[in-house]
Amino acid sequence: MCQTQVISRHIGRIGRLSYDRRLRIVSPLFVEKRGELTRLLHEVDKLSDHLHDEFATITEEDYRMFGPELKIVISTLKDLRRASLTRAELKPYNDRMRQQITDLEELDHDIKVFRVDAPQNKELQTTMSMLSGLDFTKLPK
Repeated sequence: MCQTQVISRHIGRIGRLSYDRRLRIVSPLFVEKRGELTRLLHEVDKLSDHLHDEFATITEEDYRMFGPELKIVISTLKDLRRASLTRAELKPYNDRMRQQITDLEELDHDIKVFRVDAPQNKELQTTMSMLSGLDFTKLPK
């Protein structure tokens, strides 16, 4: 079992930060606060790193706990990015945000496919077991 509580805390913090930033960006009284967006993007990086580090230990039960929260965070980050596209002063953040959203979507997909669904797929398990018995160091060059 992975560190589900730590992952859930990261997701919750990012959800609150991204929602708050989205509200500020769409407000006509928005004052650019690069430090706040930088902090949010740093938190997203930490979450991605943590999910990568824990990938091998994530179970179906873990994913049931944080998967729905992760989907909400991804959606909120997409909304934040969409809102920030209208602000020229936030252009430097958009590419990084887009890449982070893509990373989180890929992680979510990989966890669902390889950590949740794969253990229940007998055909895939058989194929993986056959592949794990191969010695790839002795293949012709």
